[in-house]
Amino acid sequence: MKRILVIVEGDTEEAFVNVLLQPYFIARNISISCFKIKHSKGGMSKYSHFKKDIIKTVYESNVILTSLIDYYALPSDFPGFEQSKTIVDKASRMTYLENAIKEDIEETQQQTFDHLFPYIQLHEFEALIFSSIVGIQELFEEKAVKVAELKSVFANFSNPELINDGAATAPSKRLLHLINGYNKVVDGNLILDEIGLDTIIEKCPRFKWWLLSLEQRAIV
Repeated sequence: MKRILVIVEGDTEEAFVNVLLQPYFIARNISISCFKIKHSKGGMSKYSHFKKDIIKTVYESNVILTSLIDYYALPSDFPGFEQSKTIVDKASRMTYLENAIKEDIEETQQQTFDHLFPYIQLHEFEALIFSSIVGIQELFEEKAVKVAELKSVFANFSNPELINDGAATAPSKRLLHLINGYNKVVDGNLILDEIGLDTIIEKCPRFKWWLLSLEQRAIV
């Protein structure tokens, strides 16, 4: 059994791994932990920071090394970034970028790393919050929420991962607009905890694929 190590982008993702993903994997006798990208300060300014953390960690034994980073605002110096723009299907675009990261690390280190499994969340981690309206309804008074606009988002996106990545329309930006006083780190994970991982897995196909892939890789 291998342990899972996740490189995360910020505090929100770190809390998500510790609060929601740990119980999921512990129930399957799989150890999972995470650490934040150095110099990220809650975001990622350049690929080199991410790459350094991968290289520092990739030689650890008996580990599946993965990541939880956003496609939204992904730095343009990521390997394959410009080429990926020609790929219309967004899930395929993420796969292309993830493979490009792995290939870049292996080329730099002149070594194959079968246990390196980069993951980029489409379009943004906060997309998972749109898996169910229940979490927001349970935690916020109706007067604090722009209910009609919120319901419109759910009506328009059956797959939360396809909520686009515009400066005003990315999932995190929508939440700030729709919920008065919304706090990304605290409220985001409270909502996700209320929704439950089963619902998130059901509604977010690429996220589901990532979790199941991690589980399969860990038990090999």
